[in-house]
Amino acid sequence: MNLKTLFKKLVLANLFISIIFVITSLTESESGIVISFNQSFELPEIIFYLILIWIFVYFINIYFLYNFKKIGKPIFLILFLTSIFLTLISGPIAMDPWFYAFDGLGMSINGAILLMLYYTPIKKKF
Repeated sequence: MNLKTLFKKLVLANLFISIIFVITSLTESESGIVISFNQSFELPEIIFYLILIWIFVYFINIYFLYNFKKIGKPIFLILFLTSIFLTLISGPIAMDPWFYAFDGLGMSINGAILLMLYYTPIKKKF
């Protein structure tokens, strides 16, 4: 499999996992224990809006990466670092096992994309 095809498949897998996260956050698909724990902590309004902006920019960036737009590479790095920062300041959160597994898979795919963007010949396409 060529590197360009692999990169595009990783970006599409990332999109798929992101869509799953958005859909599951809009529905109450988690167990009652997880929901009650998460409702016991108030998410500050400013952080909520920052996360919404992050999600919007993230989906736009997936388009940029898939089409090898030059702006996609630095934005992805900024979004990756911002996601870590937002996770740290948003407070504790509980997840069901399948949601936790998808989160780990998503971060692994993000790491693979980041690695490919900066350390493989794919970096010349941007």
